[in-house]
Amino acid sequence: MFKIELSFLFLLSTLPLLTGCNPGSNPETDAEVSDIPAVPVQVAKAEVVTLHPELELVGTLIAVPEQTAVVSPQLGGWVEHVNVVEGEHVKAGQLLAQLDAHAAQTDIERAQGVVAEKTAILHRLKRGYLPREIEGARKDRDKAQATLDGLQNELTALKDLLDRHEISPVTYETKAKAVHAAEAALASAQARVSLLEEGTPVEQIEEAQGLLEVAQADLEHAQLVLKWCSITSPINGIVTKLTARQGQFFDRAIPMVTITDLSSVFVQLRVPSRHFAQVQCGSPVQVRLDSFPGRTFEGTIERVSGEADPLTGNVVVFAKLPNKDNVLRPGLGCVAQVALPEVPDALVIPLAAVGDNSGTPVVTVVRNGTASETVVELGAETSQFVQVTQGLSAGDEVATAGGYGLPEGCQVRIVDNLAAANAGK
Repeated sequence: MFKIELSFLFLLSTLPLLTGCNPGSNPETDAEVSDIPAVPVQVAKAEVVTLHPELELVGTLIAVPEQTAVVSPQLGGWVEHVNVVEGEHVKAGQLLAQLDAHAAQTDIERAQGVVAEKTAILHRLKRGYLPREIEGARKDRDKAQATLDGLQNELTALKDLLDRHEISPVTYETKAKAVHAAEAALASAQARVSLLEEGTPVEQIEEAQGLLEVAQADLEHAQLVLKWCSITSPINGIVTKLTARQGQFFDRAIPMVTITDLSSVFVQLRVPSRHFAQVQCGSPVQVRLDSFPGRTFEGTIERVSGEADPLTGNVVVFAKLPNKDNVLRPGLGCVAQVALPEVPDALVIPLAAVGDNSGTPVVTVVRNGTASETVVELGAETSQFVQVTQGLSAGDEVATAGGYGLPEGCQVRIVDNLAAANAGK
């Protein structure tokens, strides 16, 4: 963009003077020309400096994605109460809203009962059998042995009677079956004694341990569900959006509260393709907002988009600004000055010296008291200066005020203050 120095009032005030600078007049044949006063102009010299160019862009403040948390419930439920309002500052872990937790509390109590039951069973199995239980089993075994001995003696006596045909075979068989039953009872009693003396089998203990772990996992899940009923903030920040209302039913994964950490914000800028190669991560940025006149916020380019806009060729970049006093808000518009790589040994002139002639940049060069319009090629620029790559040399004087539109060869005189010179004519 070229800044065009055009002062309509000045042109009106100098119009009578300019009529004497008509290129068609001939000073050698027109004696009156020498009586026309020279046009006053302010000038500056083209000089070689290290130029620190800047790119002025219009941008928008946005929140840093990593510093924004959209909080949603992890289970559906009714909102019992809401603990925050929009715009409120919150800390990580602070309660935002509470869902109805009666069902979750009941599940915890039930799970605690199951854990207690499984724990008691495991403790009993690990403890083994008490001495009195083993002693009782031994007595039952001895009693079964005594019963068997008595029945066997009776069966032996009945055998003699059977051989003498004094009893029927049925009587003998009945007693024989009683002996077999006593033998089985003795074997069972003996097995129980052996079991009690050996202790609880390892596999039985392992089974009980597994059942206890399942019950404990159910309890932990129930406790987690109860915790999910309390919606808390994951970060420090400001409540920028609140959709939860008391008594409202929220399904899982539906956004309820948005928390934004505004300790820093991004400025989203669109860099024209011709300047894209000059904008790099770490480039300094100065930002101005209409909301804070006279104040400048400084930051650096933090990210560069991985692709360009296919329609415009612009590339989106993000500059990060510290926001210590939390005055910057996402959505605000701004103007950003992006520092470009410095240009050493640049021939520069003030921007005010550059005019436009049908789309071609021109300057008014002052030599030997006359004005001459010269076409120039421009390079990098700042808010005050522009680089001239062709058309001027170091030390050339160019008009910065009062030189716009002067005819070729017009007589000029250099002044320090154009306004004062025009006022005193």
